[in-house]
Amino acid sequence: MRGEVAALGALCLAAAPALAVETTDFEVRTTADLVTLCSAEPGDPLYAEAMQFCYGYMAGGAHFHQAMVHEDQIRAIACPREQVTRQDLVAMFLDWAKVNPQHMGELPVESVMRAAVATWPCER
Repeated sequence: MRGEVAALGALCLAAAPALAVETTDFEVRTTADLVTLCSAEPGDPLYAEAMQFCYGYMAGGAHFHQAMVHEDQIRAIACPREQVTRQDLVAMFLDWAKVNPQHMGELPVESVMRAAVATWPCER
């Protein structure tokens, strides 16, 4: 089953043009759902909603991480050297997703964390 999910994820990422956004994608059950939302094309009828959701998802995750680190609840998992915008987060996530199709069936938040750790590792 996991192999089938990875293959489906690879197909989703390789599709050109991007797959049309479906309302079920907004449930973001898997990383593939978030990839679909974050890679929506301007001609898609749900483009504005998809991008707003994508940016909100990324901003919410980043704010939660910052709050937990600030309150000393966790150690930082990602340490970018400069200010990171929502657009930077989305680009980083989509770049990571292209080369990591094996994670398309996982929870999106786990994949966003994996991508951030890989892109902006912290010195320990």
